Amino acid sequence: MPFNYACFSTSGGFFGLILSVLPAAAQAPTDSAATRSTRAWYVPQHAVLQTAGGIGMVSGGVGYSLFRQRLDVDALAGYVPQRYAGNKALGIFTLKTTYTPYTITLRSAAWRVHPLSFGGLVNYTPSRTLNRSRDEKYYDGYYWWSSTVRFGAFIGGKLARPLKPSPTGQPRAVSLYYELGTNDLYVVSLATNLSGLKVTDVLTLGVGGKFTF
Repeated sequence: MPFNYACFSTSGGFFGLILSVLPAAAQAPTDSAATRSTRAWYVPQHAVLQTAGGIGMVSGGVGYSLFRQRLDVDALAGYVPQRYAGNKALGIFTLKTTYTPYTITLRSAAWRVHPLSFGGLVNYTPSRTLNRSRDEKYYDGYYWWSSTVRFGAFIGGKLARPLKPSPTGQPRAVSLYYELGTNDLYVVSLATNLSGLKVTDVLTLGVGGKFTF
C-alpha cells in the first residue's frame, strides 16, 4: 500500500451526525455570501484551514466561490511533519474544486446544512525525499504512477452560518465541513489487491473550516 500521510480513520459517526440534523425542507442553495460583491475579481473570497484528507496534516489557503456559491475553487499549501512523513517534512500544494448543490435551513437556527458536496483535487509534493528515479533495478513501467502528483475525488457536507457583513458591506460567513475521499493510486492499489486491502484502507477523512470575508 502507498504511504498514507494524513489519513484519518473512516468510522461512520460523522455521517450520522449530519443526517440527524436535517428536519427542514430543502431550499435553493444560497448563503449570505451570495449577495453581489464589489471587490476586485482577483481578491480571494474566503480562507480555508483543513486537517488531513490527503493534502497534509495541516493545510491552509484561499479560494473563490462561483455560480451562486455552489462551486468553490481553492488553492492550499499543506504540511506533514517529519515524524509522520519519514526522512523529512513534506510540503503539499493542492488545487481543489468543490460543488455544493443543496442547502437546508434549520428551523429556529442560524446555521444552514449543505448535506452533499463533491469534488476533485490535484496535489503536488515537491519533496526530494520522494523517489522519482525508480532506480535501475526496476524495469520500465514497473512503477507507473507519479510519486509527486496525485489526483483525488471526495464527497462530504458542511454546516454554514452567515455573519454580520463587514464594514464595507461584504457578506461574511463561517462554515465547517468534512470530506471523505481517495486518490488515483489508492484506488488502483485496492483494485489490484482486493484480498489484502479493505475499502476503508484507501479512504481519507478531512475536516476543515472556511471563513468568507
